[in-house]
Amino acid sequence: MSATLRSEAAVGSWRRRRDPGPPPGFIPALFSGGDSRIVADPRTGLNKYLCPLVPAPELVCASSCTASPISARGFDQAAAVYADIALAPSPRLRADRLTALTEQIEARLLRYFGAGAHGHAILCPSGTDALLTTALLLAAERPDAAMTAILPAAAETGTGVPLAAVGRVFDGPDSGTFLTGQAGQTVEIPLRASDGSPRPADAVNHAFATAAAAATGHAVIYLTYGSKTGLIGPVSPPDGVDVIVDACQARIEPETVAGCLWRGWPVVVTGSKFFGGPAFSGAVLFPRDRRPAAGRRPLLPVPCEAVRLGTALRWTAALTSIDAFEPLASGMAEVLAERGRFIAQAVAANPSLVPVEGLQPHGSGWADQPSIFTFGVRDPAYPRRLLTVTGLRPLYERLAHAGVLLGQPVGLGSFGGLRLALGARDLLRSGDDDLARVFAALEHVTG
Repeated sequence: MSATLRSEAAVGSWRRRRDPGPPPGFIPALFSGGDSRIVADPRTGLNKYLCPLVPAPELVCASSCTASPISARGFDQAAAVYADIALAPSPRLRADRLTALTEQIEARLLRYFGAGAHGHAILCPSGTDALLTTALLLAAERPDAAMTAILPAAAETGTGVPLAAVGRVFDGPDSGTFLTGQAGQTVEIPLRASDGSPRPADAVNHAFATAAAAATGHAVIYLTYGSKTGLIGPVSPPDGVDVIVDACQARIEPETVAGCLWRGWPVVVTGSKFFGGPAFSGAVLFPRDRRPAAGRRPLLPVPCEAVRLGTALRWTAALTSIDAFEPLASGMAEVLAERGRFIAQAVAANPSLVPVEGLQPHGSGWADQPSIFTFGVRDPAYPRRLLTVTGLRPLYERLAHAGVLLGQPVGLGSFGGLRLALGARDLLRSGDDDLARVFAALEHVTG
């Protein structure tokens, strides 16, 4: 069944279970704000990441490193919250309810990350918007200094991240425009060698330190805690420079976030990756002690009500996963290790697939275990060669049409990789049935 038909079937199933359905205007509100990536194709009802706008329980989604369809529980919770706001008897009361909802979400995020004593939260339409917001906050602290953003290569972060990291518009007709008073520059550090293997941590640390020492103006290191393929880099940023922690994958322990804030490092998270909320929802957790300096900012655009509403509704959906995951998090390391063993065996059993090294287990917590698994695919015409990102795209789309969503193809030097990601919603389900379906579909499209 095609992704479109599956989406239509899911909508029909959802409507049969719910009468009279979501409040009028809810779906447009849920996906309001953000950038061009959030827009659904009117022909298919799918966004850029091939996700439907409504719950799709028939899809197998191992795609939390990119995007996931909204869960049924998240959809219901967001619809209820929307009804409460939309049915307010006056615009003033509607605005008050939206403000109260936003403040509740911000407080809940601070509680989850144990960050109430160390930071405050700012909701943003997407992770990239949150990185842009953080860059602008730091630029406001040194308005007379040009910023040099030093970050992992875009292949491991996102195409818009190098622009956002230095305070530039990253989407739309104004893309590339500086929003700061000073033009800045970016320096990208590869986390992988040309053969796709991860570079040693010491080499990555040294590259960041060297770039920081050579930077002009205000040097800012972007510590990516969970790249597109699950890597962390730099593990040890150099002393004496500003650090922004890009934890947009949210594959990070709350204690780690609290520790970063205690060190004065802003942390950017999302609800739409590991936690499986609908794309897009971002947040900046900003150190409380730095708030007075950041308060001078004239640079942050004031979001309109539609942007604030869409962001709050998507975070409402994501919080349903956070609420379910939090009390069980302490037992998830072993679940991840067990699923990782299954995935490794299944990749090895398909001669068309080649595993790509990612994060290695490095502790006892769930976030210390790999949860993104990357693999290359042999070119059927030349099996000794691996497919490029361009060559993988048709496979990615064929899998989606067959009801299996993986993470989008990523560049790994001379070849590309597909990604299988385990998120909170996956870990809360028992058994390996979904993983078996993923590898059955891979066998079909690569056989």
